Amino acid sequence: MTANNTPQKNAAVPAVVVTRTVQAPCDLVWRAWTEPDQLAQWFSPEAAECRGVTADVRVGGAFRIRIKCADKDENAGYGTYLEVVPHRRLRLTWQWENYAMPDSVITVEFEDLGKATRVTLTHAGLPDQEDAADHNRGWSSLADKFVRVMEQHQLKPAANK
Repeated sequence: MTANNTPQKNAAVPAVVVTRTVQAPCDLVWRAWTEPDQLAQWFSPEAAECRGVTADVRVGGAFRIRIKCADKDENAGYGTYLEVVPHRRLRLTWQWENYAMPDSVITVEFEDLGKATRVTLTHAGLPDQEDAADHNRGWSSLADKFVRVMEQHQLKPAANK
């Protein structure tokens, strides 16, 4: 890869790829990524707060995740599920309500390692290198928070379960 501080129009922007291994079984990790009440407890970077999640986790289903960063106005990520393979893969479009960017696609892959699960998030279709770097920081922070929350058993069970 060559370093280039001036993104060219139409230049291919590499996908952001973030991988973490969490010491939790795949079923629990899958539920944390697919149940709205579970997502709401952790889905934001470390210095931010998730303020609400709606998610219809099925092909064609929509989601909306409200996030508040300390130094910014609340924003929401939203999109549609393109692929749902239980305990294996989620693929979804990603767009921001308050930030103009083309639809991009996120793929989250789950690898069952027994008592642990490897989670790989790939975000493709970002508009430029600067945006990719910003999303890399955000997704990396979110992934670190996810591992911490899961490994410290901080997720609360759903009220109706």
